[in-house]
Amino acid sequence: MELQKTKNREKLLAVVTVILLAGIFIFTVVIDPQLKKRQSLTEKLGQLQIDLTRIKGDIMVKDRIDQIYSQIEPLIATTGTEQQQISAFTRQLSNIYSKLNVKIRSVKILPATNENFYRRLSIKIEMAGNIKDFLKFVQTVERHDEPIKIEQFDLKAKETRDNVQVSMVISKIVCEPRT
Repeated sequence: MELQKTKNREKLLAVVTVILLAGIFIFTVVIDPQLKKRQSLTEKLGQLQIDLTRIKGDIMVKDRIDQIYSQIEPLIATTGTEQQQISAFTRQLSNIYSKLNVKIRSVKILPATNENFYRRLSIKIEMAGNIKDFLKFVQTVERHDEPIKIEQFDLKAKETRDNVQVSMVISKIVCEPRT
């Protein structure tokens, strides 16, 4: 009987060993590679979700910029060549200072500066006259409907207390033609 029990134990031990070896083999050959593949795919999915979130953020920023640009575009939209735009800008300034009691000493057109979607047109004007007229000029330019801006301003007093000489650079933003 003792021999029978030993043989049964050996058979049981052999079966358990075979099952254990089969389990280790299945784990090593089938399950472990699947787990590694799943972990790799999970990491890729996480990275793709981060990229998707970044892209969504970029799209939201682009949409916001487009929205702001669509509000600004009517203010800076112009037609014609750069010469025509400079000519119109010069006429605008001339209309402003012609109503005032100032003497224009010089008007110099500066080279246009190209940005991403707009151009900055600049004109340097030197004037002489009463300080009150210059203040009216500055106020009119700053309240103008179009984006006109005084970039530089240099004021020199003369011997008489109300007469001054002014040198300023005035710029205007115009839209680049969309392609």
